[in-house]
Amino acid sequence: MSKVRVGFIGCGGIARYHAGNLLKMDDVEIVAVYDPVEEQMDKMLAMTSGGRKYSGYLDMYDNAELDAVYVCIPPYLHGDIEVEAAKRGINMYIEKPVATDMETVKKVNQSIEEAGIVTAVGFQDRYLDIIARAKEYIKGHEIGIVYGAWIGGIPGVPWWRKKEQSGGQIVEQSIHIIDMMRYFLGEAETVYSVGKSGIVKDLPGYDIEDYSATVITFKNGVVATLFTGCYVSDQAPNIGNGITFVCRDVRIEYELRSHVRFIKQHSLEEYRSVNNPGMKADRTFIDAVKAKDPSMVLSPYKDSMKSMEIALAANQSIETGMPVKIG
Repeated sequence: MSKVRVGFIGCGGIARYHAGNLLKMDDVEIVAVYDPVEEQMDKMLAMTSGGRKYSGYLDMYDNAELDAVYVCIPPYLHGDIEVEAAKRGINMYIEKPVATDMETVKKVNQSIEEAGIVTAVGFQDRYLDIIARAKEYIKGHEIGIVYGAWIGGIPGVPWWRKKEQSGGQIVEQSIHIIDMMRYFLGEAETVYSVGKSGIVKDLPGYDIEDYSATVITFKNGVVATLFTGCYVSDQAPNIGNGITFVCRDVRIEYELRSHVRFIKQHSLEEYRSVNNPGMKADRTFIDAVKAKDPSMVLSPYKDSMKSMEIALAANQSIETGMPVKIG
């Protein structure tokens, strides 16, 4: 194919971010957009040259002659959109989280496996230059405790504050930290989580936890703790979101999308990120589509569903008060 023909399902902020990356590539053409909000489609089309609106995702799939589609929709809308794309052999870049329940995730994954298409999920942090450096550095170091955090405020989109629609903060935001833990540590064995509410009282329709603490035991024996919170105001200082790996001879600190530090008793090495992980994720996906090689992608759907399983297990543990076994 001379140019990869791309469509967008959902035309909000994250979709326009990806579109901005794709428009810098000579071998990509954005030919189709669909969003139930007309204004969002207009914003997307204003960025492109030659793209057109469609009345729905099936209309787009059947008539736009797509090589790939970007699915950038709220978590609760995932499912049939991906299954129908897979049935037609359309490669997919799917923004996280990929659903709000494992039944949907498994259904989508089955359709992808049957189609043999290229997929990518929006865990762009895997493409950070500092993550590649830290992943290599950590080899040979014995890890004991790991702790991570994603603590901040509440995003402005109304669906985010409703757990049925977003999955809550662990699923919608902190899954980035969970995915990074998996990327370094491998697969999880058990999850136990406690969540609390009561700080945020003045937001209509808000029903997710204000904060939570989750303990993840990995199959390699490492125990990780994840702290989340969405109650913090703009006036609060940055608390250092990211992950710390406490090894026997070194502490490795990853500050979210900023830098990584290797700290020993009498030395400190710091490396700051200089690449654009979102652009690299998009470029890798397009290259994989052109090569028809799903293995080129660092975050394919089949792998990403394991991060989703941990996040949903944390929600289940909060509800039941019991640990949840993974797998």
